[in-house]
Amino acid sequence: MKYHVEAWDILQNLFEVKKINNHVLHFSAEFSDELNYTWVEQAVNLLADAFPLIRCGFKDTYPHRPVWVDYGYTSDQMVSLIETEDSSSAVQKFLCQELDLEKGPQMKIGVIRKGRTDTICILMNHMLCDAAGFKEILYTLAQTYTCLGNQKQIQIGSMIEDRSVRQIFRSHSLRDRMKIYCSKAQLNPHGDQKFDFEGDLSNPFIEIRKISRQQFLLLKSYAKNHQASINDIMMTALLRVLFRFFGDAAPLPCAIDLRRFLPEHKAGGVCNLMSNLSCYVGPDLGDSFESTLFKVKKEMDAQKNNLGCIKNIALLEKLFTVLPYKTAYDLLKKYFSNPPVAFTNIGILDKNRLVFGSSKMTDSYMTGSIKYVPNFQVSLTTFDDQATLCVNLYGTRNDRQIIIDFLDDFMQKLQNID
Repeated sequence: MKYHVEAWDILQNLFEVKKINNHVLHFSAEFSDELNYTWVEQAVNLLADAFPLIRCGFKDTYPHRPVWVDYGYTSDQMVSLIETEDSSSAVQKFLCQELDLEKGPQMKIGVIRKGRTDTICILMNHMLCDAAGFKEILYTLAQTYTCLGNQKQIQIGSMIEDRSVRQIFRSHSLRDRMKIYCSKAQLNPHGDQKFDFEGDLSNPFIEIRKISRQQFLLLKSYAKNHQASINDIMMTALLRVLFRFFGDAAPLPCAIDLRRFLPEHKAGGVCNLMSNLSCYVGPDLGDSFESTLFKVKKEMDAQKNNLGCIKNIALLEKLFTVLPYKTAYDLLKKYFSNPPVAFTNIGILDKNRLVFGSSKMTDSYMTGSIKYVPNFQVSLTTFDDQATLCVNLYGTRNDRQIIIDFLDDFMQKLQNID
């Protein structure tokens, strides 16, 4: 069986081709007890029937359009049980693996067991979905696992009905579509700030910081008192730390989920529907955190519901619709650029949907792909009012120290908010 490769799938692959980042999304969750490994395997097989792209390999047929080829993988090839005395090291090692794009599978799960407690780690090919799509995969997996434990009948609907960007346009009038194409939004708005990383392809790592529930609730309260969002708070802290590192201010790209423009905010299938907003508050950040926050909030509020953020993917889809595949691909490869410094707020992992039977999940986080130097991205996820910051890089020990210093400074900025 073969499946259509969407324009966003192709663009995500170019991130790897152009050595911007690999195309693996990461999820990790800790439990206070053991999972039922057999139920995990059975849930994955049922999930693969609903979303068969995880069983596929990517067949590049350049100069013709590539295809996803279903190789019929089962949980035997996708799930593994890893028993260890050092779960932290085992988690880091599992999360920093690559996926085999050509041979597949496009998802791998490790149940990492230390004593009588488990951590589940999941790798997902970013070409198949963005963070919001990955969440739907996780929620479906958890629900299926729970149904198996309760011996309930399980029926998962198809998760590949519509993976295209065109679903965004179909939800807008012709007038709105013209507004999107005529928007003055820049295609790749970003500054030229770059970290002086050395890079090491043999040493991928994920540097993590945890924001406790107590501190996160204080941040939420501060945000509410200033009619701002947690995203505004994080962007403000990030801009102020970047200013300390580079001595100037530049546009800071922030990922935005375009499902907000769909009915009920729901896509027709698991896919990529993401674009970027660019936050630029000018060269003067202001003397205080509060003054910068005011500028950030004003800028972000002005952009959040602007249809211009759809322009990037509208043109991407049009490119592969109008032109022959080879021409479209070569143009995209030549002219596409990526912001070297960025922020992505992956958002909330819903504790009420991430329920694996009676097992108690104590912590979880998701993070994006691992960057190649000089690219740098801070990601944020929250679970049960606990937050996790991550920076992922193929880098040297010196590079990691730069990131450690950066995140320590970031955390200090947040702790100083009152």
